[in-house]
Amino acid sequence: MYGRFVRFWMALGLALLWGSVLHVGTGWAQGARIIESEVDPSLFRIDEVRYLGAKPDPALTFRDQNGVLFTFEEMTRKPLILVLSYFGCDGTCSLVNSDLVEQLKGVQRLVAGEDFQILTVSFDPKDTKETLAAFLKKFDIPEPLRAAWRFGLPAGGDEARRLAGTIGFKYFWSPRDQVFLHPGIFGFFSSDGRIVRYLYAMNTNALDVELALISAKLNQIKPGEIMEIALSLCYSYNYAEGRYTLNYAFFVGFGSLVFGVLALVVSILAYRRRARA
Repeated sequence: MYGRFVRFWMALGLALLWGSVLHVGTGWAQGARIIESEVDPSLFRIDEVRYLGAKPDPALTFRDQNGVLFTFEEMTRKPLILVLSYFGCDGTCSLVNSDLVEQLKGVQRLVAGEDFQILTVSFDPKDTKETLAAFLKKFDIPEPLRAAWRFGLPAGGDEARRLAGTIGFKYFWSPRDQVFLHPGIFGFFSSDGRIVRYLYAMNTNALDVELALISAKLNQIKPGEIMEIALSLCYSYNYAEGRYTLNYAFFVGFGSLVFGVLALVVSILAYRRRARA
């Protein structure tokens, strides 16, 4: 009897111990499981097919870093580079704007202020002139660029939301992270106020920016700027990569044309030589 009693409690103890091990193992497995992201990756891509050619309301009004009111139409009298950010950002937005500064330093054929302008607009309704001033201290803008670059706050309240919506720029506030989630893009507008190209920050170089500006300026190209046209023909925008790549189709077509012309010339010369003979 005593032996069965001991065996009973030993079995019960082993069962409880095994149950604890299973519980710990299950908890560990759940803790080690990769938590699926709640952020939709499409948030950080623009539906370019849908939004290219969109024209924001030219009457949208903003107030710049000097307190001067201006409209979107004023900024698009020349090709425009637009950056949508917010000035209370933890650092990402300053990196996006700093990246644009570095790329613009390498642009050689176009001059800021003379050929194009730059505008950074905050979409955060809580931003103020104080947060704007603090934001400007986070990165260094060379004087030639600074003269052509405006940082704007919405003058009425919903201008930034309307501007972002027109060009397909999505953003939302994350209460858990206490930040805005949004794409980091450079939008390029033609002088008639239509968006002609999107480039993604940290994924571009100076040539990409220059080619996008040339695309925005095509309706203003002067006879002496034939090199800009030739350069734009040599590259094509790659939607999958979000940047410009060599236009191989153009080179193949141009090479075929040259070969055909040369073959025709050689044939004519050979025919004339035989005729004379």
